[in-house]
Amino acid sequence: MKKYIISILLSAAMLTGCSLDREPLTGPSTGTFPASFEEAQAGTLAAYKALANNIQQYNPANRWFDHITDIGATRLVLSNWQDYTHSAITSEHAAVKNNYARMYKGIGRVHLVLDKIDNLRGIVSDEDYYMIKAELLCLRAYFYDTLVKFYGDVPWIDHALTLDDYAYPRTDKMTIVDNILRDMDDELLNHLPITWDKAEWGTCRLGRVGAYALKARICLEWGRFEEAAKYSKIALDLAAGVYDLTPLDCTYYPTHADGEPNPRPLFGLEAELNTTEWIWAIQYNRLAASNTHSGIYTFASRVLNGAAGGGPSQALMDTFQCTDGKSILESDLYDWKNPWANRDPRLDLYCLRTGARAMGVQFSIDPADKTVYDYVTGKYVNNSDVTGNKSQYGPNGESGPGGYLWRKWCNDEYYGVVTNSYEDELDVPIIRLAELLLTDAEANIEMEGGDLARAKANIDRVRARVKMPPVTATTREGLRSALRYERKVELCCEGFRWFDIRRWKGADGNPIAYKAMNTAQYAPAFGKTISDAKPIIDEDWIVTYDGKNWTGGNCTSSRVHTTFIFKLGKDELWPMPYDEMVTNPLIGLENNNPGY
Repeated sequence: MKKYIISILLSAAMLTGCSLDREPLTGPSTGTFPASFEEAQAGTLAAYKALANNIQQYNPANRWFDHITDIGATRLVLSNWQDYTHSAITSEHAAVKNNYARMYKGIGRVHLVLDKIDNLRGIVSDEDYYMIKAELLCLRAYFYDTLVKFYGDVPWIDHALTLDDYAYPRTDKMTIVDNILRDMDDELLNHLPITWDKAEWGTCRLGRVGAYALKARICLEWGRFEEAAKYSKIALDLAAGVYDLTPLDCTYYPTHADGEPNPRPLFGLEAELNTTEWIWAIQYNRLAASNTHSGIYTFASRVLNGAAGGGPSQALMDTFQCTDGKSILESDLYDWKNPWANRDPRLDLYCLRTGARAMGVQFSIDPADKTVYDYVTGKYVNNSDVTGNKSQYGPNGESGPGGYLWRKWCNDEYYGVVTNSYEDELDVPIIRLAELLLTDAEANIEMEGGDLARAKANIDRVRARVKMPPVTATTREGLRSALRYERKVELCCEGFRWFDIRRWKGADGNPIAYKAMNTAQYAPAFGKTISDAKPIIDEDWIVTYDGKNWTGGNCTSSRVHTTFIFKLGKDELWPMPYDEMVTNPLIGLENNNPGY
């Protein structure tokens, strides 16, 4: 399985295990590297491998970043993660330091090849030369884009550093954005293959579709809507006949006895081989050291020996529309006493709620259910989610994540594996076609003179995959609301939400994070399986609560899980890491981000 990953792993080992400070008779050296196409490709693959090293809380970082937003909830015992939603992080918090260091480590691997790529002139064809260069510059763009979204102005470094060459001031973030977009020149990107041979490479390498999709995403993030629309159109035109949305079974299973929703064709191991929706993904392989994560352990039910470490918030569960395309506040199909019927199928496909089945086992947060049925063994087993050792960490325990878990990324291929190992080798998509369609839609909504009919068609295409009706809106304002709903539910637990709520502005001109992250996060009350809290849902699909229930009284079947704090002028960014400020004399402690 995943034989294509071995090339990446061997390349990384070669570049990190050999001394590049000498010039041996065989093997790469600083004086000659890269001296051949094989060496250049090996270095490029090692740079790709850097993507897999960014692990936060046992999980690929992009998955965990949604848990410090309004759509995710974590175990309350994870105090450091609560700091990220309570305006309490400092320059010494682990994720602040690790994310920064890992992005620059990836950039360093890029420069190891890029600095002397002209060694290849006359040795390899122009096509191979420009192809490798395009991949490297796209990777560098991805790393820098991540850095400036989290930290704002950061040092711009465009070459490999030495012990004497380490002091660089912070560069204006928009200058960096200009630099990386200029690097991703259209003429250069056109040297990439439209896509790479999946049998050989899986989805680990950026082809032309992925490169233009990445360029469109970066333009969109920084308000360059016309450019975003241009590049997303190029990407979609190239993708036609190559990539497509993966069909999903949208059958609703009211109870665990009725069956189990199956998101695995898009979010499971079978997707790695069969889906044509993944455009670019981070690769993992348990056969290699330090090339796994622990997603299955982190997200799985405690009955399955998982940690129940994080899951969707009540606000996300209340976001999902009814099957008529209306919110739960507006639809006649909604019954708060039976809240899971007649809902957007992505609720059950992407999220795990009580009364359902997960990886073949009944899932229940009802304290009365001391045992649950295991459909794999045909026996009843102890319901560790509500009783027994450390049950306080269960989904709705006093230190749990608030009543719900993720179904995305949790696969029954791993059933029983977590009893012996925390290792998970499921690949993690960075770009998939659904996101590209929504990027194109948003760009056309936000740019002056954008094609609103095209935007609507793209949104409707994503909705049609899960049998949701077309949106009724046709105006820019209405389509903007529809787009924000679609990104929130379609891309949940994929790492987009933290950035989305900071770049999107509300009617008051502030980032919508100001209202999404300045409120109480609700959950079903202890001992209850559903919440009776009636949400407030605004035009941006931000869900808040005022303590009232569906009958007009005070909530009795819901509780406050935690309370968010977001300070304008501070929490748009993370602080600069302490180590960077004290070791880089051109930054210093006095040049931290505002509010820190």
